[in-house]
Amino acid sequence: MASLAFGNVQVAAAFQTFSELGSKIALPAARPANVTEVAIKPADLYPSRRVEPAPSNGAVFDTVAIPFKRLAALKKLAPALEEMDNGTAVKCNGKGCSPAFAAIQLVGMNTSQSSLRDKLNAVNAAVNQSIRYRTDQDAYMVADRWSTPQETLSLQQGDCEDFAILKMAALRAEGIDPNQMSIVILFDQKRHFYHAILSVEAGGKFFILDNMRNQVLLDTQLPDYMPLYSIKGGKGFLHGSRRKDQNVAMVTPLEKIAPGEGANF
Repeated sequence: MASLAFGNVQVAAAFQTFSELGSKIALPAARPANVTEVAIKPADLYPSRRVEPAPSNGAVFDTVAIPFKRLAALKKLAPALEEMDNGTAVKCNGKGCSPAFAAIQLVGMNTSQSSLRDKLNAVNAAVNQSIRYRTDQDAYMVADRWSTPQETLSLQQGDCEDFAILKMAALRAEGIDPNQMSIVILFDQKRHFYHAILSVEAGGKFFILDNMRNQVLLDTQLPDYMPLYSIKGGKGFLHGSRRKDQNVAMVTPLEKIAPGEGANF
């Protein structure tokens, strides 16, 4: 496993192939057990509806975020960001709206004046309960496809990055600054598969919205999550470690990573 040096930062080089990783990655066949709920103190979060963006590069999971303009996932996310920008991501103005649309809109109404903590908890749980997990291979016959919020809500199904994208859209509709939120693609070292989550930065902390659990945890409570890359504010970032003896993760070429592949539960 090679690494690239950026000053005093070590970044994992994505040179391994799927065949080389095949013997090391056992994809889960069942839903992982729920993580014990961890109480988050209100002081950890901004209580007001308007939350000021934190001035960082989204270095979640104690990593360094290095800007990377050629990230292929930027094109995959672009249609979803366009929906968010024009305000249509979580709206259904016609007849025959799915129950998932109603669930997300209800959360928005019920938490419009709530603290950030309540918004995060409500949105995470509502999306997890309204959307059925289905792999891209099963749904679209392709290894990886990033659906827009409208597509996910209409079909009421998606894989892990679709959950994360929909949560970002729902929170943006509630006034959360997009520069506080990152779609993070990572490797779960415990369960041995690629995964995607939404990270929300507030008060110098990173809160993780995950389709694997309804509880919103801090990134420090998820030591097995090793980030590969992220998208924040429409910009791509590679993630690295300041420690010379620690690579971020053993990965395949970035463009071939399919988050959630095989994690069908």
